[in-house]
Order: sequence, then C-alpha cells, then structure tokens
Amino acid sequence: MKYLALLALLVVSTHAFFTSEQHEIAKKLSISCMNEIGEGLPENIGERFRAGDLTLADAKSKCYMKCIFAKVGFIDDSGDVNQEVLADKLSIGNSREKAEMFAKQCNKFEGDDACEKSFGLYECYHMYKTTFFS
Repeated sequence: MKYLALLALLVVSTHAFFTSEQHEIAKKLSISCMNEIGEGLPENIGERFRAGDLTLADAKSKCYMKCIFAKVGFIDDSGDVNQEVLADKLSIGNSREKAEMFAKQCNKFEGDDACEKSFGLYECYHMYKTTFFS
C-alpha cells in the first residue's frame, strides 16, 4: 500500500525523486495498463505520460490514463475523482493544504466515459501543477 502512494506521485511527477525500486513498480503498473488496453497505444506512452505530453489525446491514450489513475485510486470506475485519495497521495512531499486545493480544483470532468474524464484530470494537473506544487 505504501508503494501505491509513491507510485501515484510518480504518475504525475518527473523521475528525479524516486528510487530504482519505485521506478520498477511504476514500470510494472504501466505494463499492466498497456496490456489491458492492448494494441494501438502510442510509442513510449509511459514516458510521455510522465513527462506531461498533452498530445496523448487519442482514445487509447486516454484509457491508459484511466487505467493508471484507477489503479492508484485517483478515480473510480466511472472516472469520478476521489478527492480524498488524490489529496492524500499528492500531499506526500507537498503541502497538504495545496494538495487539497488541487483536488478541489480538479475534481470533476465532463466526458462521454471514464477515459475522457481521466484525460481531464491529466490536463488539469498539468495546467495547475505550478500553482499548487513547486
């Protein structure tokens, strides 16, 4: 369970803060989601996702994001944001107050499905990350 919290940070952060063990856990999570989604994912999606590549807007990439976010508890099966889990995991290494403000700011997205909503969370994080996390 403690690895999920660290993994959540990896999902939305850069590589610099994590041990090789944590990187391996993240790779396994990424591989698991790639296997679940199947063929047709963009090349190097895991790396591009962690780097904040907002061009990953195709349906398969959005469903990859949904898979990652669901596995770490950021969203439920419907794609609705779990604010408490999001704030808990983002407060590791950050201000709890700022993590809660972020979770409130990025808590609900419209979309045809959970994959669309997940992309909204991904975009929101990258839009506001410098405001809430430094």
